[in-house]
Amino acid sequence: MSTQAKGKPFKKRFLFGGAILVLAISYLLYLSLQDSVSYYLTVSELRDKGPDAYDTHIRVAGKVVDGSIAWNAKELKLDFIIAESDATLLVVYEGARPEGFKADANVLVDGQYHPDEIFRASQILMKCPSKYEPEE
Repeated sequence: MSTQAKGKPFKKRFLFGGAILVLAISYLLYLSLQDSVSYYLTVSELRDKGPDAYDTHIRVAGKVVDGSIAWNAKELKLDFIIAESDATLLVVYEGARPEGFKADANVLVDGQYHPDEIFRASQILMKCPSKYEPEE
């Protein structure tokens, strides 16, 4: 009988300690994922949000407008316009020009939209070009 009495408190402490460990790990995962989550919008959805979208980390999808690309290799600065439906958005990016970046390319820009209505991208993701799609 005394063996069972000693086992119960040990089992309760083990379960309690395990629950605390699971809660701590869950909380740390929540904190790490909170910073990496960003909204995905189209250009027209971003425009519809207006001031509510300012200074928020978001992703915006669109197509690079032909004739809008301004690349400064010396300063590593890329300015261009993306469009979706009838909405357009000026994007400013500082960094290496992505491989395959050209007019009419589908892109996903990651960054912040500012009150001056300029999207300052910290990253440009190229969508897969059609050359990788199977031929019909």
